[in-house]
Amino acid sequence: MNRVRIVAIILGIGSVASGPALDLSPATQILMENGSPYYVPATATTTSGTPVRWDNPTPTHHTVTHNDCARDAQPCLFDSGTVAPGGHFIVSGLPAGRYPYHCGIHPIMRGQLVVTDDLSTPSQL
Repeated sequence: MNRVRIVAIILGIGSVASGPALDLSPATQILMENGSPYYVPATATTTSGTPVRWDNPTPTHHTVTHNDCARDAQPCLFDSGTVAPGGHFIVSGLPAGRYPYHCGIHPIMRGQLVVTDDLSTPSQL
């Protein structure tokens, strides 16, 4: 029997899953890679409220951690915890803004999510 394990985190805006893929079809998808640029696309653009999904097709564990998580004065808007090989992390939607993030396991891995209120903005750059 296949089981999907979902762990809700940070005010319920994100989840990590391993096992069979969930069919949520978010507008923005980002892949975790073992080589540069590490997150593909390195900068992704989406509209506010649109789910964003990071997939880990690599044989290595990774994280998707909002850079402000390391700063006490700023809110930590998303932190996936460990995303296992074949797993994914979903943020159900964020307000407009720029969200730099990194892998807590591999600090060289960095990406940026740009969220806009402009509905004509393409979903990925």
